[in-house]
Amino acid sequence: MYDKRNFGDKNKKKQTVTLAIRLLAMRIYHLRYRRKYLIILMLFCALTLFYFLIKQMLPEQYEPTLILDHERHLFIRLYKENDLQRKNIRPFRILSGSLHYFRVLPQLWSDRIQEMKRAGLNTIETYIPWNLHEPEKGNYKFTEGLTDLTSFLKLVHQHEMFTIIRPSGYICAEYEWGGLPSWLLQDNKMRVRTTHSDFLEALKNYYSVLLPILSEHQYNRHGQGSIIAFQIENEYGSYGDDKDYLQAIHSMYTEYDLDELFFTSDGPGDLSKGSLDNVWATVNFQRNVKENIEKLIQFRSYHHLMITEYWTGWFDYWGGKHKTGANGAYSANELKKDLEEILLNSKYEISINFYMFFGGTNFGFTSGGHHFPSGKYSPLVTSYDYDAPLNESGDRTEKYFVIRDVIKKFYEQYPQLIIYNHRRPIDDKFELIETKPSKKISYGKIKIFGYKTFEQILNDDILTSKYSVNDGPLNMEQIQTHNQSCGASQGFIVYTNNNIEDFLKSNKEHHITIKAIADNAFILANGKLIYKSLHTDNSIRFHLPSNTKNLTIIVENMGRINFGPTLDNSRKGILDTVLLDGTIELKTWIVHVLEFHKGMSSITDWNKLTIDDKDAEKINDLNNGPQLFYAPFHIENEKSIEDTYLSLDSQWTKGVAFVNGFNLGRYWSIGPQRTLYIPKELLFKGFNHIQLFELYTYGKYIQLIDTPVIDA
Repeated sequence: MYDKRNFGDKNKKKQTVTLAIRLLAMRIYHLRYRRKYLIILMLFCALTLFYFLIKQMLPEQYEPTLILDHERHLFIRLYKENDLQRKNIRPFRILSGSLHYFRVLPQLWSDRIQEMKRAGLNTIETYIPWNLHEPEKGNYKFTEGLTDLTSFLKLVHQHEMFTIIRPSGYICAEYEWGGLPSWLLQDNKMRVRTTHSDFLEALKNYYSVLLPILSEHQYNRHGQGSIIAFQIENEYGSYGDDKDYLQAIHSMYTEYDLDELFFTSDGPGDLSKGSLDNVWATVNFQRNVKENIEKLIQFRSYHHLMITEYWTGWFDYWGGKHKTGANGAYSANELKKDLEEILLNSKYEISINFYMFFGGTNFGFTSGGHHFPSGKYSPLVTSYDYDAPLNESGDRTEKYFVIRDVIKKFYEQYPQLIIYNHRRPIDDKFELIETKPSKKISYGKIKIFGYKTFEQILNDDILTSKYSVNDGPLNMEQIQTHNQSCGASQGFIVYTNNNIEDFLKSNKEHHITIKAIADNAFILANGKLIYKSLHTDNSIRFHLPSNTKNLTIIVENMGRINFGPTLDNSRKGILDTVLLDGTIELKTWIVHVLEFHKGMSSITDWNKLTIDDKDAEKINDLNNGPQLFYAPFHIENEKSIEDTYLSLDSQWTKGVAFVNGFNLGRYWSIGPQRTLYIPKELLFKGFNHIQLFELYTYGKYIQLIDTPVIDA
């Protein structure tokens, strides 16, 4: 409190005034200082805001998860709770297995992934088939059933696994036309897997939909995804050596923000043709580990060694012998020795992907075929079991336990390499978890209830599409279907000429010549079978009765070529003119396409099949063309719904089988595959039915058994 007496003193008054002036000056100075400070602060805030706005406008730069050095080492950048900036870089080894999501029902994806992890794997590898996701030009499918790629990738992430993606337009994989969409073949000048402008344009349109999906699931997107590597092209060295084509794919990947590690994969003798200088080169083989690894080192001496396809088994052709290896039998013991050489005894650090770890099934018409210049066309069977570590029904085989045991020893030597896809800072461990094989059930004999004639099939709008052609006959790819200019794709194509009697002369022999056809054909004259050809017949010639009023030619597409230099020659159906007596060209046709896209025939309007018990074992010929057969059965108890196998005895020859409307695939009595796998997820409590589109012969019964049958 001030003393009033001080104000009477002049000196004190002067001091007070001076103090007040100083205080005022200080306040003015501080005010100016604060204004300057505020200006600086506002400028800083503006610059910060500008920085974040620019950052939002510019694409974020991501570092690849995998790191290759120049001493053949591989490292990985991980997101951990105590290292979200991925500063800590750890040594890594890819232990991967091939699982094709399109060869197993979505309900079973999780089980297969989990079983692979239990074998010690840290990564899932898969192809992406273009023809599955764009079956018709511009019609993209990525959201349901076997096409739901996003759900598959999320499951891999949930199981704490990494993913290697092979999204090239061509995948081989013993799949229909190597995964290429058949509508590309409408262009007679088409050259796939090249810089042909129309091919690259179609590929880029597809990538404009696919690659943004993949981009979101890259691991380097803050650990929200699982993808750590992308393949540029698939074994391109076995097909060509066009570096501009490979570079075009590389450019598309970067354009659509793929920035994890890129790689190519080729056989040991094709590495130079199928690779790019700036891309990781990897190798595919079976057996001869030292020799093949040395070839990779000779070609690319400084990068980490990766076997992108170590073939665990092999695939089968119709009419061939069952295979367990690429060149002769390949046993579990042989696999063990080779794997020990790769992971335990080699002086090199080697990563590996087991192709296949789980093979699965070529459901529907998705199996491909081979056609080498020196050989004939060979279609592949429906099963893609591959003699893999997990068999077609997902059960463990001897090869599974061999791989798991070797990986266990590998982890005992290198516990620091047990690395999974999660953010926990704790060290991972590998523990053996035993499981029981899935239960199988035999439902026994099922009686054929009814059938539909070939004429009824052609008149069924659910089963067929009908077109009139005046400049025909046209091949499958040239037929306009689904109100789109994409051509027919799979199944069967039927050509009928109702005007042929105008060209025939009575009491004279006539013949028909078709210079090019793919694949096997059935010829009907007046509805009666007069000629059959094999899938190995590239051209046919047959006699025609002089009283023929209508001629029907049925051609089955057994699967387009999936490997080799003749990919562009994969068109199906009648591929050239149909000549009567070598001179008269038949151009006017009614064309039916049987792709079975819309499901199967209704369960009504069936002709009842009557076969006496005494004739139950008799083989009955189909002399009036293929027929559709119908066999209903009941499952009374939901608990008795289990996996089973469709068995067709010698009364049935060749055709396509459906269960509850689902296309199981092709069957053929020439083997080696004798049964078709039916997952329990396709069966229901109560009413079920099987339909067979049979081409040659039929019987009274079919069977559902509990064990697969394959010729040894």
